Amino acid sequence: MRGPVRIAVLSILALAAVSCGGKKKEMAIEEKPVPVTVAPALISDILISKTYTGTLEGWRQARIYASIPEAVVELPVAEGNNVQAGQPVIVLDKEGRASQLRQGEAIYKDAMDNFQKMSRLYEQGAISEQTYNNLKTGLDVAKANYEAARQQVELTSPISGILTDLTVNIGQYVPLGVPLATIAQVDKMRMTIYVDGRSASFLKNGQPAQITAETLKHTPFEGRVTEVARSADPDTRLYRVELQIENSDHRLTPGMFARANITVEELKNILTIPRDAVFTVEGIAKVYTLNGDRAKEQSIELGAANRDRFQVLSGLVQGENVIVLGRSQVEDGTLVKIAQDSDSTGTVEAPAEE
Repeated sequence: MRGPVRIAVLSILALAAVSCGGKKKEMAIEEKPVPVTVAPALISDILISKTYTGTLEGWRQARIYASIPEAVVELPVAEGNNVQAGQPVIVLDKEGRASQLRQGEAIYKDAMDNFQKMSRLYEQGAISEQTYNNLKTGLDVAKANYEAARQQVELTSPISGILTDLTVNIGQYVPLGVPLATIAQVDKMRMTIYVDGRSASFLKNGQPAQITAETLKHTPFEGRVTEVARSADPDTRLYRVELQIENSDHRLTPGMFARANITVEELKNILTIPRDAVFTVEGIAKVYTLNGDRAKEQSIELGAANRDRFQVLSGLVQGENVIVLGRSQVEDGTLVKIAQDSDSTGTVEAPAEE
């Protein structure tokens, strides 16, 4: 190789070496720590809550049925309005073939007139006491028959409340055995949920619950447990639980779909970490701990959880720090810098799952 060419090649190689060395030095200089916050694994108490679904009902509800197949001639109360106990809600044809109102009314009036006449004679001593008592019994029977016939055509509400459902129209012949109207007391509402045996053992009367309705999602209502079944349903193995919900402003109505969030378990003195510190890889729960100034990927075994914290069964010890904020920006071996310790204390009340 000629001298000038050789010199040129050596110069190029020298420049390349200098350039590569410069890049390596530059790369080493550019490694900057990722700012993160950490939180220690703590011994704490957590409340486990679950969300159950159901349909709201009035605290007391009454359904009206027909006992004779007659046509509707009057609907004195519109759906959604207040009803007083004993007030007619549906009036059927009093002259219809199935109605015995007119016949019962005639017999009752005749018995009343006869009794009034005989009462005057009884006061004068013209008839015996036995005859008088027989007439009075006949009047009572006639009155009872008349009232029964009237109740067959004047379908009244047994309770005071709101007419929440009306399924018939004027002119329609009512079906038998089918509810025609529903009256509900809605100052308080009722919700029935079904829970497993472990949860049922923790619930007790008076225990609070948070209720959200499907159409009022951003407005929680205060509820409480009023009854826990003593035995499970033999088919489902679940326990029936009754909840009462305050509804003085009548924003909740019967038939609404609702969710009830209720505490079902309290775990004491367990090792916990923030939920935000946990991630999964192929179904395995992991966290990043600290190895000096670098992140270290650590597999852990989790137990119960609420919205804020996980129970740790294995993989961590009390006081060991895990990365919380900044976790998604690091990987195993990443250089990190603790910016600020994450706040983590005490008992946390939050829902866990549906």
